[in-house]
Amino acid sequence: MSIFKKFFGSKENKKPAQASTPQQPTLNPTPKKKTPDDVPWMTDLRRDNLSTAQNAGFTPTVSLPTDLGRELRPTIEIAKRLNAINALVLWLMVPEDSLGSENILSFVDRNDLRTFMTAEEQAIFSLPRNDEQARNAIGWKFENAWPLAWYFGYKEPAIDGQMMEGDQMQEILKNYSCPPNKTMEEWVQSKETRSEDNLLKKEDLFYCLHNAVRSAQIGGATVPAGFHPVSNGGVIHERRHSLTWMVSKGVRWEETDLST
Repeated sequence: MSIFKKFFGSKENKKPAQASTPQQPTLNPTPKKKTPDDVPWMTDLRRDNLSTAQNAGFTPTVSLPTDLGRELRPTIEIAKRLNAINALVLWLMVPEDSLGSENILSFVDRNDLRTFMTAEEQAIFSLPRNDEQARNAIGWKFENAWPLAWYFGYKEPAIDGQMMEGDQMQEILKNYSCPPNKTMEEWVQSKETRSEDNLLKKEDLFYCLHNAVRSAQIGGATVPAGFHPVSNGGVIHERRHSLTWMVSKGVRWEETDLST
């Protein structure tokens, strides 16, 4: 049995004055809904992503900008962010007698993983391994981990807003985590990665989804039936954070531009 298994839970129109008089137009006609054909800068990539989003029940704004200056960051940095999250999960979810604290801390320091953590994340390593409050908050890190692991070959990040299951995080820890006795450079050499075009398209899709979520959070009918703008929307937000960070070369995690 995996050491992780026990710790993760698998108008109405006016009437004509006379019959021979043409019907008068309404005073406030409904504005024509803008379509992709009305947007001069629309790209094929954006058309495809808008179609994917709309088929799933999302209604992003069609006039979102497409030239956002995205630039892929080095693969080694993506690997370090993924493994920084993995280390946090191991610290909080696996007991000391299964994986010693010194082993985790040595792995973090040897691979300079703290550089790819926020100050709040770094502080977790000062907490007891069984800190319940930190454990309850770690679930959002799972959502960050999925797109990062996808870049290294894990399955497509879902767009339905459902949180990851525990067994998915187990799989990421098992198959998309650098072994403690290896360096990140060694690990990256053994992994195939998604193409830059694939990554840019996936990031653009989640940018569109995030726009629909933000609109729903202020009252718009822009997400599928049953989709909660806050809880399910938070999942989209966190997955988008990782994707946008991956194509924001030179930008720190906490400074990632998540505007929509």
